[in-house]
Amino acid sequence: MHQPTVRRAARERLIDVREMRTGHRAEALARDAVREGAKILIAAGGDGTVSAIAAVAVEHDIPLVVVPCGTRNHFAKDCGADVTDPAGELAALEDGHEIRVDVGTINGQVFLDNVSIGFYAAMVRDPDYRRRRIRVAARYVQRAVFPGRPRTSLHMPVPPRVVAPEQVLVALVSNNAYFPGVAPGPALRPRLDEGMLWVYLMGLPGAHRRLPARVARGTGRLITGRTLVAAWPTAQQTMTTDSSSIPAGVDGEAAELDTPLEFTICPRALRLLQPKRNEPVDRQFSLRW
Repeated sequence: MHQPTVRRAARERLIDVREMRTGHRAEALARDAVREGAKILIAAGGDGTVSAIAAVAVEHDIPLVVVPCGTRNHFAKDCGADVTDPAGELAALEDGHEIRVDVGTINGQVFLDNVSIGFYAAMVRDPDYRRRRIRVAARYVQRAVFPGRPRTSLHMPVPPRVVAPEQVLVALVSNNAYFPGVAPGPALRPRLDEGMLWVYLMGLPGAHRRLPARVARGTGRLITGRTLVAAWPTAQQTMTTDSSSIPAGVDGEAAELDTPLEFTICPRALRLLQPKRNEPVDRQFSLRW
């Protein structure tokens, strides 16, 4: 919906616009631009496109401007971008300021948001996922918890004090911590420069038989009182499975990853160029105790 506006605004600024065509890869287009002398890269797209271009920006240590034109735009939101006015992010080229943020890597591949394995990784491979997310999600949760479904063994070091579920629905490694409701606005991560990965294991300790019916009825009680979540920060994480590869979701894109999975954090590796935003305002609060 925003792409024509962004394209027009970019050309008005005499930006070299390179559009994705069938068979093109965002990373290859970015490499071509750098080879031809680009000093700044602009990623206009969703999380998968931004992640691919960010990898090139990190490799060459050049700034990146993120223009949110995708469906979810998780990274752009966490960066503070105005997803209602993507073209406005191009103002960073005139009066922008640079910040440095972390990136994660999985087997050497850059990711900006997270990598997940389990039912979500299978779900994003479904051809109906983009159009019918809720329906597809309900179907895959049911399949994951239904007795008799095939299981894959997952092995990893876990900190001593962490109580982890034995039956894991989703194993997720994120670039910095997710704290919904704590981050400002629609963002999910308060910080992007914490310098830590976070590992989340989400499982179901009980009531497996009742869950599929609940999901099918759409009661919205998937989480409350039913799901066990274990989480911990780390600079690196290794996961192994009983197979040589495993389906994964990397920044929302379907992937097949070789095992073992080696996760690392690269602190402040990505240079982000952002337009000037409103400065923080001093406020007075009433404190009660």
